[in-house]
Amino acid sequence: MFKLYAMRHAKSSWDFPDLDDHDRPLNKRGVNSAKLICEFFIKKKLKFDLVYCSSSKRTIQTLNILSEKISFKKIIKKKALYHASEDEIIHILKQTVDNYKTLLLINHEPSISELINRICLKENSDQFENLKRKFPTAAVAEVSFNFNDWKKLSKVKGKLISFIKPKDLQASKE
Repeated sequence: MFKLYAMRHAKSSWDFPDLDDHDRPLNKRGVNSAKLICEFFIKKKLKFDLVYCSSSKRTIQTLNILSEKISFKKIIKKKALYHASEDEIIHILKQTVDNYKTLLLINHEPSISELINRICLKENSDQFENLKRKFPTAAVAEVSFNFNDWKKLSKVKGKLISFIKPKDLQASKE
């Protein structure tokens, strides 16, 4: 069983209007949300074989927060993911060698939700409706695939297992 965890970067700051979009950092809420997701990953004892991360500052900062407490076997930072379409993301994921069974993708909207909509069966309707309404910052879609070759990604649909939002994790802590 192969798995993809598709995460949107944490909330970024708009306090620096002169910064290029690629260079915007996380704001305080973003840092806290990334830490909540990190705690969730640790609680679930998730192990990622490979991380694909956009080259933007906010995605790298999101990854760095996760990396403080989670050890990743391999990380690939790709400029091509920044503003990538779902087709371009699928092309990148299909290049993954098969010994990497559990992937984490940290990227941007709208490509994250478009990707999940494209590669998943529409079985988990409540989760899908949630995801289609809004894919918030630092949210994660967990998708499992019944294949053993990432090249089959666009041919074989995955199953949306869960859609995790920092807001829900925060509410469960209170």
